[in-house]
Formats: sequence, C-alpha cells, structure tokens
Amino acid sequence: MRIIDLETINQAMNNETQFVLRCEEVFHDKISSAAASILMNKGQKPIVCLTGPSGSGKTTTAMRLREYLENLGVKVCMLSMDNFFLPLDQRPPEASDWESPYCVNRDLLIEDIHRLMDGELVELPVYDFKAGGVGGYKPMQGDKDAVIIAEGIHMLNPLIFDQLRSEATGVYVAPRTRIITHKDRIVRPEQLRVARRLIRDYNTRGHSLRETVERAESVNAGEVNYIRPFKSNAAIHIDSFHDYEPCILAKCLANIPNFRQELTPEYMQEHDLTDLVEVVESVPPLHTPYVPLNSIVREFVGGSSYEY
Repeated sequence: MRIIDLETINQAMNNETQFVLRCEEVFHDKISSAAASILMNKGQKPIVCLTGPSGSGKTTTAMRLREYLENLGVKVCMLSMDNFFLPLDQRPPEASDWESPYCVNRDLLIEDIHRLMDGELVELPVYDFKAGGVGGYKPMQGDKDAVIIAEGIHMLNPLIFDQLRSEATGVYVAPRTRIITHKDRIVRPEQLRVARRLIRDYNTRGHSLRETVERAESVNAGEVNYIRPFKSNAAIHIDSFHDYEPCILAKCLANIPNFRQELTPEYMQEHDLTDLVEVVESVPPLHTPYVPLNSIVREFVGGSSYEY
C-alpha cells in the first residue's frame, strides 16, 4: 500500500508541467512492465483477463496496453465484457443486481474469446443499455498469433476465469494509493473513485451528483462481493492513481454547477466522504491542457483521445 500526503502534492504543483509528466512517465512504466510480462508468457497464455472496480480506469489501461503491444508489432484483439450482458428478460434469479456476474452471458464470452484465438471472424455483440438487450453486432477478425485482451469487472471471477486460467494472464487495475489529509485522515481508493465518477457521470451520463454518490454505495457493495475477493487471480497489479489527480478532480468538481449546494458538508458526512472534500479544498486546481490525451485521468474529466 502506497501513501502520499497533501503537502507533497502541493509542493509538486509548484511546477505543474513537470509534475504531470513525471506521473505519466510512472504510469507508462507500469504499462511497459505489464506488456513485457504478457509477451513473456504469450506462447502459453495469449489471453489477458483485465479487471478492476468501477472508476478504476481499467478501460483506458486496456487501451494503453493494446496500443503499446501494437506498437511492438503484436496483433491485439480487444473486447469488453460489458457487451456480453444478458438481455434483461433472460437473466436468471441469481442476477439480483447489475454488479452480479450472473448478468453476463459467460458461455458466449468464453466461446468468442476462443474463436478469436483460433483466427475466426467473430460477430461480437454490442449491448444497448437503454434498451436492456443486444443492440447489434460488430465483426472482429481473430488471429492465432494475437493477444486477446478481455476487460470487465468479472474477468477474474472464477465463473469466468476458471475456464480460461490455463491460457490467461490476470491483470487487476485500481487506484491503490492512499492520501493523508492535513488532519491525518486517510482518503481511501474507493473515495477517490467516487470523485472520478462524479465528474464522468455528470458530464457524460446525465447523473446528478447525489445520484452518483448513492449509486456508488451499491457499486462498492458489488466490489466487495464480486470483484475484490478474486484479486489473487491476477499476476499483474496496476495502481492507476496519478499523484496530480486530486488537483484536476478539484478543478472539475468546482466547475460543476450547484456542486456546493448538492454535496453539502452534512450530506458528505452522511456518506463518509468528508475527507475527500478536504482533499478537494486543500489542493490547487490543475488545468486540463497539461494532461496527455491518452491519460487515465481523461477517462473521467473528458478530452481523451480514446472512444469509450
């Protein structure tokens, strides 16, 4: 577990550009190390099962891995578990909430991964979340020499991973760094993920700030039940926290209309987010032009070079 204090962040912000570039270099090194490990085992394990909780940055991490490998001349097929959700009317009783692995068409997911490995042309489903069912299909050409990256919150769950274990490398992505406030309180990674989601969901999904806070409690319960217990299936762990991140989150949150009115001190205390507010109020704002377009941070604050 890594810990950073607010004083260190504030001092580093004396040179914003250098601070951002240094943090991005650190994350690039993590991608490079993960890619090297994947390539080392590619002969026996051509599949990458990449997971992490909501707000972890796993989608950008998967895209960065694909980009890195392709720059080395490696063929990569990437698919998202989110497109393999079962239609609402076909879900079993065990699929009690959206966080449950029983919501996923696991047989089709595993079959399509293997067909891509065999070099087949596969029609991958595209899930329509508004309609609650498959909205179409997207062709993908497989390759017997490809790395197959499958990302999603349940890719390390035994219901899926046990059927791929002998041919897959597990990757777990999540912010793991803790922040110490001026009051010696600890801001936990799940609180940081709420801040990420507050901005993303307000700007791209039309959710109010309070909606996101309250949904986060269900999402966090799903993480405890369905994701965190299977971290040990990962051979590679990637901390997706960027030390400059609190500064850009502070700026973006402050720019949301009615931020103070919705997220009152009383409301934040009720939802165990008071320490997060202290961080937001204690760091200088960082402006987005400093942040590279392929950064994980862009997945949440906008302006990414990737399509999500």
